[in-house]
Amino acid sequence: MLNPEEEIKRVSAKHALRRSMTLRRDELSDEERTKRSKQACEMASEVMKERHVQSMMIYVPFRSELDSRPLVEWAWEHGLQVIVPRSLPQDRSMELYELQKWDELIPGAYGILEPDPQRSKMFMNDVPDIIWVPGLAFDRNGGRLGYGGGYYDRLADRLCHEVHDAARLKEPLWVGIGYEVQVLEHVPMEEHDRVLDGLVTDLGYSGKAGPGLRRDNEWN
Repeated sequence: MLNPEEEIKRVSAKHALRRSMTLRRDELSDEERTKRSKQACEMASEVMKERHVQSMMIYVPFRSELDSRPLVEWAWEHGLQVIVPRSLPQDRSMELYELQKWDELIPGAYGILEPDPQRSKMFMNDVPDIIWVPGLAFDRNGGRLGYGGGYYDRLADRLCHEVHDAARLKEPLWVGIGYEVQVLEHVPMEEHDRVLDGLVTDLGYSGKAGPGLRRDNEWN
């Protein structure tokens, strides 16, 4: 356990890293973000085809985040179930909804477009086959730096229980998705942080065995 002074230093370092990585992402031009987002989404679709995915959970992009919309469009075209989260700030949890059309989205608690509970069907009693996780930074060992709210960590805990209760044979695959410029050699992680199963960027996929994966990129 860290002493109070060490804890303050740790938190300050994480805040500084978040600011730095946000600026790095923001510095990409609109044209570059569009190009890199399309490349990453194409690779993500290959991952899903390889794994015969039938349902995916994905975020709606905000500010300079990688644009996930091409992947959503691809999923709809191929008959996949698209699940999108809705944030609940009171307990920092997320509700999941099936998204069938873009006009089912409305601004949520943080100004991010989220499913309208009056129009979208809640996704219950099951877990998605794959969960695409946004972030500020990633590494190639499953590390991820999020935004500090812990929403995805809480969701991981909840879905873990639901997988167990439903006696599913497989847990969902947790895969980060972002720009290659967001990849670091090492991302600081806490005990409670969810370790990712893989990572997709505009330069390809690394993680558990998947399409076009070189052995030296395979995670343990």
